[in-house]
Amino acid sequence: MKKVELGKTGIKVSRLGIGTGTGLPSGHCAQALMDTNELSGLLLYALDRGINHWDTAFQYNTYSHIKEALKQVKREDVVLTTKFSAAHEKETIRDFNTTLKDLNVDYVDVCLLHGVRTNAELQMRSGALNAMVKLKKEGKVRAVGLSSHGLGVLNSVLEMPELDLVWGRVNYAGLHMDTECLGMYDQMASVYWLKKCYKLLPERVKLLIRPKASHEPIAEDERNEVEATLQKIHSQSKGIVGMKVLAEGMLRDDAEKAVKYVNSLSFVDSYIIGMLNREEIDENCRIVNAENTVSEDVEK
Repeated sequence: MKKVELGKTGIKVSRLGIGTGTGLPSGHCAQALMDTNELSGLLLYALDRGINHWDTAFQYNTYSHIKEALKQVKREDVVLTTKFSAAHEKETIRDFNTTLKDLNVDYVDVCLLHGVRTNAELQMRSGALNAMVKLKKEGKVRAVGLSSHGLGVLNSVLEMPELDLVWGRVNYAGLHMDTECLGMYDQMASVYWLKKCYKLLPERVKLLIRPKASHEPIAEDERNEVEATLQKIHSQSKGIVGMKVLAEGMLRDDAEKAVKYVNSLSFVDSYIIGMLNREEIDENCRIVNAENTVSEDVEK
């Protein structure tokens, strides 16, 4: 599979990456519920197909699965991305050290602030970002950035040279993409102390607040703004990785169109899909490889 550089980080990844945090309606992560050998085997199969980018997060609970897969490959053959939801420096350092131990690695390739929604939230989590920048200087992280869950934060990235890359939600249908209009859960999650309180709520209350799958796309002007902003960010030599390509599975029946669309976006270096079996890996690899072959032929 074709490899591309993430912005100007020097990190080369496959056009298609494999995610390990596919969300279920229950709030659980589908990959975390897999047997350790099942997911580790799937990651190794993906690597055999040329997918060298494995995406995870501290809260996904998939570190043990990834650790098992890493035992069977050279560390430098895999690009590992993880994300942290912490707000403060000490908390982030603590979670990062736990990550190194749980994965049995000496470094992580990409370290992200997880699911940032607004500029205010980004400022509130400046301590976490400072920790990541320090870890990069120490050689324990190769690049730092954030995954975006709100249109408000994307414009802020343009004013932050310390950020090397962005994970952005993008798909042709405008489903589960970034918006200024945040639901109740996202409003709570963007305020750190409210997010902490959410964890203490009874499960039945969490179910009422937890965002439901929406079949309503964001407004067309907002979708265009998201893409225009990502393009501006990419023009600053920052890496862009697309996520929610299949809109949390809602576009799975039209995967070919969805993958082709994101693959056509010049400002998207790579994109992550949470694939749950070998058949999905094979199908998505077929689409990506065919698209990249066409692009190479056109360039010639």
